[in-house]
Amino acid sequence: MFCLFLKIIGLKLKQLNRYSFDIMKKRLNADIQKPKIVKHFFKTILAEGFEGASIAKVAKRMKIHPSLILHYFGNKENLTLALVDYVIDEYGSLLKTFKSQDLAPEDRLTRLLEALWSREYYEKINVAASFAVLAVSFRNNKIHDKVRDLYRMFKKFLVREFNYLIYNRKVRIKDSAHAAEIIMTMIEGSRHFRAFIIEDDRDDDQIRRYNQDMIEAARCLLQTQI
Repeated sequence: MFCLFLKIIGLKLKQLNRYSFDIMKKRLNADIQKPKIVKHFFKTILAEGFEGASIAKVAKRMKIHPSLILHYFGNKENLTLALVDYVIDEYGSLLKTFKSQDLAPEDRLTRLLEALWSREYYEKINVAASFAVLAVSFRNNKIHDKVRDLYRMFKKFLVREFNYLIYNRKVRIKDSAHAAEIIMTMIEGSRHFRAFIIEDDRDDDQIRRYNQDMIEAARCLLQTQI
């Protein structure tokens, strides 16, 4: 009787271990598959536009069945929310890599402006895809809230930098939050409309001059009592 009891316990443990392994495997698959799906959704938006980027087209691009995408995301809205999260993570990582603490205040200001108008920032997320997500955000409150969170994160970063520069008397602004909003408008405006001003995006000299002009305009702004 005792041996039978041990066999039953052993069988139950095997079943439990198999169940735990299956759960871990599913989670691992999800961790691998979900980011891939989001990135291919992003590529599909670039190729087809947001309205044309259907789940079926994403699946075709990935050579998988659409049901797998539906299994992970449920619908296109959830997939779009995941895409916005991806954009937030990308920009968040870019802000985190901004290293300036060991620089002198004047050099810190220069490094900040050069980073904000850098090719790395400009090319982090394709402008066409940004427009597509922004357009959808005006029709979808959940996406709108996520995009707003992205800009809040960006503003918080700028306010921190500006407060440091105010303390060290390298900028003359009175309201760092207001200045951050204006600089953000300049950054996003120049990023979105650069493609219409510079026709050949491979012209590094023209891009460099354009970015330098924007940096000088930002410097002038930060030396006024806004």
